[in-house]
Amino acid sequence: MEELLYVSALAASVFMGISIGASTVASAFGPVNSSRSANVLRSALLAGFFAFLGAVTQGENVTATVGSGIIGGQIQTAQAALILFVAATLVIISVLGDYPMPTAFTVVGAVIGSGIAFGNPIIFSGVGKIAAYWIAIPFLAIGLSFAMAKFLRKYISKENSEREIRFLLLLTGSYVSYSAGASAVGLAVGPLTGLIDSTSALLLMGGLSILMGAWLYSPRIIRAISFDYSNIGPRRSVAALGTAAVLAQIGIFYGIPISFNQAVIAAVIGSGLVEGKSNTDPRKIGRTAAAWIGAFVLSIVITASAGFLLV
Repeated sequence: MEELLYVSALAASVFMGISIGASTVASAFGPVNSSRSANVLRSALLAGFFAFLGAVTQGENVTATVGSGIIGGQIQTAQAALILFVAATLVIISVLGDYPMPTAFTVVGAVIGSGIAFGNPIIFSGVGKIAAYWIAIPFLAIGLSFAMAKFLRKYISKENSEREIRFLLLLTGSYVSYSAGASAVGLAVGPLTGLIDSTSALLLMGGLSILMGAWLYSPRIIRAISFDYSNIGPRRSVAALGTAAVLAQIGIFYGIPISFNQAVIAAVIGSGLVEGKSNTDPRKIGRTAAAWIGAFVLSIVITASAGFLLV
């Protein structure tokens, strides 16, 4: 029975990594594709490669937080499988329904829910640190993306710098994919830290899973996202994605997983302010924020409820 649970936990981790590769990593190359800096298949290959690179080189901090910084004690085999299965299922449902489910919210919520069910003490200082950064991200993203968009608007001409903008988009997309892999791999393998002693092996497995998801499933998502980003222009795309990458790197340094959807949406709003107004719907933003909070709470409730049935 223990062996079956162990295999189930590994399978759920790979499933989660593929989900991340298909959803989170793909968003980095939407504007690259829309600017014709790279075609869809090449975008998927580059996104997967840089995400894998980020996962194996910078994924350790977030992995440690997810594995031991949210709940105390060791995460059991059945518990790890439950966390990853619930979170991955919610993310896959959101991908199939074209709804941007925040992966970080669902995994952290699932970890907390499992702790409630399995009797692990909640580390409130760790949860508080994560929550504080999540709350700060929209404000940081709006301010930073506005400043970045203002700089690009002043020093890079849209009409006379098409080649430079394409190169900048390709560079930014690669950096965002790298940061996405580094930030998100811990969401896929963090719950397994008590089962597998080698962090390098965990990061390698997670990185390969993300790479697989990016190569197999992200082309469709990249193609869809490219139409969204084409509406905000290449310079605003650079500002939005560059902001998300910077915020991700701050989170990686402190071991805090972030939602790229949250950061990018706020950054798009901030970059739009350089036009003098932002074409955003406050009610839609409010509904999105409520849905994300709901996803966090839902993952806690589902994982806790299922965990009580297993214990």
